[in-house]
Amino acid sequence: MRRWAAWLLVLPLSLSGCGDRSLILTVDVLSFLNPSDVSQSYSIPGGLSADTLDVASQSANLLPGVQDVTEVMSATLKIGASFDNQTGTASGVLLIYIASADSTDPFTTTPIASIPVPLTPNNVTNVSTEVTSAALAQALVHDSARVGIRVTFDTTATPLLQFVTGTETITQLLATVITKKKL
Repeated sequence: MRRWAAWLLVLPLSLSGCGDRSLILTVDVLSFLNPSDVSQSYSIPGGLSADTLDVASQSANLLPGVQDVTEVMSATLKIGASFDNQTGTASGVLLIYIASADSTDPFTTTPIASIPVPLTPNNVTNVSTEVTSAALAQALVHDSARVGIRVTFDTTATPLLQFVTGTETITQLLATVITKKKL
């Protein structure tokens, strides 16, 4: 009986080294943002072809040394946001930027995601998507990263002297990075 008990303990230990040696990192990017950046009001004059609201620009300290011992296989980012629009009509675009900390301003890099958001009066618009990005993967295996969130508005559908007003709330920014041990 003792011999069987010993084998039951040794067997899982011997098999544990037979996997593909993947390291899966789940990063709740939203948790790195200041609470005041997660939800912001907007008031954009009508009749403009482009106006920008910078929602957040934040540094995030990540797990040090991951880049040195792994190679990135893939990365995905789940994004969720809600726009509670009160007045005016606009076409919005939610832009998510994530870059390695070498970048002093994340808005100078290419967005990881660009999500169209139709805004109409007295309407809540919820958007959600999942994106796969090599740039996201590279940024999240560094020791730190820069996160930027921006919303652009085209308010030409709203007459001059009227405003597009409401509140945007980021509800999800969850990244999953899959790496493998460097050989």
